[in-house]
Amino acid sequence: MKKADVLQYFIENEVEAKNLEGLLALEAYFQAHKDELISDFIHSFRRLCRKIKHMQAYGKKKKIGTITYSMLRTELSEGRPIYLLDAYDTSWFLDRTECQDEYHAGWAFQFLDVVENDLETISKTYMGTITVPDIERIKLRLAEKYNQYVVSLARYAMPQAIALPEYAEIEKEEELDILVGEYFDTSEIVYKEDTRVKDAEETKEWLEEKHQYEYAYEVFANLDLSHGNYEEIDLRYANMRQSDLSRSSLRESLLLGTKFTDCKLQGTNFSHTMISEADFSNSDLAGATFYDAEGSVGLLEGEPWRMPGFVPTSFAGADLERADFEEANLQGAIFIGANLTATNFKGANLKNALFSEADMRNVKLDEQQRASIIWKP
Repeated sequence: MKKADVLQYFIENEVEAKNLEGLLALEAYFQAHKDELISDFIHSFRRLCRKIKHMQAYGKKKKIGTITYSMLRTELSEGRPIYLLDAYDTSWFLDRTECQDEYHAGWAFQFLDVVENDLETISKTYMGTITVPDIERIKLRLAEKYNQYVVSLARYAMPQAIALPEYAEIEKEEELDILVGEYFDTSEIVYKEDTRVKDAEETKEWLEEKHQYEYAYEVFANLDLSHGNYEEIDLRYANMRQSDLSRSSLRESLLLGTKFTDCKLQGTNFSHTMISEADFSNSDLAGATFYDAEGSVGLLEGEPWRMPGFVPTSFAGADLERADFEEANLQGAIFIGANLTATNFKGANLKNALFSEADMRNVKLDEQQRASIIWKP
């Protein structure tokens, strides 16, 4: 067989299986340790903010418009899973005034190292056809999938990162993006700040037009968007903080990772929506409807690995009086500190959902639900 044919056979029959093992092991590790892993990420963000502040104090850095965490393939190939942190002004990559730091992502890429070692062992049975350089090239091609977990951790850490006093003290543009990805290549937004004043009526009209791909990651904070028809809208990872969407319809919408913190959502219809990773913390959801909503944690049941599993949907501290979660999938969701007066959980999947022990006697659940919940002091 030709070298190319052997290599293709090796990729299809050895690499894909070992890589799947590595990703599933990383998924389990990420879900179990994500709250601990935040610490090092926060430290790297704090260090960068301090450097920014120092440079700005001496007039060496303008207002910040972009912060990037970049995976370095050259470092990865040498066994150093380093991300380069950069802070830029509005000119982004044209900003040549360096303001940098590093973040070590060994927690994620240790699983890729295991895959590499296993493949090197297996390659010895191929009578020298599969070489060490072949394995190294395969490793670098696989790296992007492991990078996705660094993206997930960064997004999970952002609420704590942006609450740092060091972040508040730096001078920022009205629009600021924080991205994680590859150096001078594809990156994903993990946080967007937009302090420009928006007109509520114009924004509402635009949202009701329901354009594809135009609202994801955008900021729609502190706006009166109540009584709106937003059915089937894509608001993935949008920031709706402190906005009023009461009596609105978001049926069959994509609300993956959407931030609804401190919002007015009384009577809002979220039926048949995707709400995994969404954050409804401290919002007023009295009388809201989540019939058949999908808000599970981790990998989707029965599906092969396609992307990192979801972090928990949060209703912590929310007012859920008379809210309806009938037939909703709320596996792993957080209800700590929520008002659960007359909340309807009929037929809902609450496996490993977090509830306060104080609500144990008051919330109406069937025996299976009650046994599957994690009750927190």
